[in-house]
Amino acid sequence: MTVTDRDHLVGNIVTHLGAAQQRIQPRQCALFCKADQDHGRRVAAGMGLDPAGVEALAAMSREDRVRATAQ
Repeated sequence: MTVTDRDHLVGNIVTHLGAAQQRIQPRQCALFCKADQDHGRRVAAGMGLDPAGVEALAAMSREDRVRATAQ
């Protein structure tokens, strides 16, 4: 994937994930971090989330991640 393609992908994800519930957004960014750390950090930053916080969520178990983002 080219750099431009990756930029477009991140932009599209940020736009569509922005419509998701607030508690889902950091969870999904954490999953992106687990797949590709740079990709997850870029999506988190694009959404105005703290990339370090999202990486901390990525290190948690699913159950802990859900508890940490429950509102």
